[in-house]
Amino acid sequence: MDIASRAGLALIWIPSTAELARLFLAVLTEVGGGPAQALARASGGLDAVGRAEQAGADVATLCAMVGEELGTPVLAEPSPGSGTDGRPALHASEPPRLVAPLAHGDLAVAARLVLRSAEAAAARLVDEERKARELPIRSRSELLAELLISESALNEDMLDRARQLGVPITGWHVAVRIEADNLVDVAREEIGRFELLESAGQLALTAAAATGGTWYLSRIARAIVLVWMTSSDPGAQAGARASRSAGRALQAVEARFPALRLRAGVSTPHEGPLGLRAAAAEARSAIIAARAGRKPTGVTAHDATGVQRMLMEWYASDTARASVRVQLAPLERLGQARCETAIRTLAAFLDEQGSIARTAQRLHLHRNAVTYRIRRITGLLGVDLADADQRLALQLACRARLLP
Repeated sequence: MDIASRAGLALIWIPSTAELARLFLAVLTEVGGGPAQALARASGGLDAVGRAEQAGADVATLCAMVGEELGTPVLAEPSPGSGTDGRPALHASEPPRLVAPLAHGDLAVAARLVLRSAEAAAARLVDEERKARELPIRSRSELLAELLISESALNEDMLDRARQLGVPITGWHVAVRIEADNLVDVAREEIGRFELLESAGQLALTAAAATGGTWYLSRIARAIVLVWMTSSDPGAQAGARASRSAGRALQAVEARFPALRLRAGVSTPHEGPLGLRAAAAEARSAIIAARAGRKPTGVTAHDATGVQRMLMEWYASDTARASVRVQLAPLERLGQARCETAIRTLAAFLDEQGSIARTAQRLHLHRNAVTYRIRRITGLLGVDLADADQRLALQLACRARLLP
């Protein structure tokens, strides 16, 4: 090799198993160029695409393998960041466009054929990468949604799944709930709303996480729920810190989707799995209270104190919720509208310490109407309001049932 190098001679190593006839034709094809050479390189390029996809290679490795067979560099260019309607793309991980800028003539034609197949393979590889990256996030999101909306008691299976996914639900939690007042107007189709909320949730999570702390994302119906979790009590400033994080999250979503009118409700800190539910309930009640008070969009912190907060924490218990359902079941069977009227009437009557006159004044009803309603309600429930224990249980049940 030294002698050949000094003399400027080319050396060719031929394996003993090589078929000389095929080798001779390959040399002629490579030296002569033209369509035969381009076809041979295209065949090798397609084989490289198959090998790269089978090996689960990343896009960079795919480009290197295809470029080696084509005999010209293959580069990956980012795909355009917007959809066909000019709006920002909903998904950040888009498959790249592959190009062979140095290929000319017949080789350029061959490269175009190979790169179409390579781009399809790249799209599949990018999709697999995205799924692998998002699977833990989606699994945690689904678990949190199940914890927040399930009517069943927390069981060992849920706790075990949380441990496996690294979700510290035994610690302290502050919830941030984000809703859009005009979601239906911005995205009229259900699929469009789903995609918008998916993208908005990821933006909100990224923005909140950038402020510090460990944040988790979940989706409940048409709301985005972010949960800040800590292993110890975050202290008195937790609400203010979470509110700042919520503000950053709203800014990030509004920058991508400026047409949305967003609200965020922020809870106070709560401990443990049941505290997680209480925090989510507080964040939701903060939004409801802001809407009822006609407050402008933005961040609203939950400020429940005293009896209301104690009641919310009690009602977050599965046992308490089951007890309320059992007590008020006869009224639930009246239908939603009549049930709501009956519960509000009974709650007002109990809050006014059984005074028909004050209850009628509070509800803007005639006293006879109140008397008739209370007689019918107590008959359906089968309770004796003269019994202090039954009266207290009903008052708690009505107040819990009417929580926002």
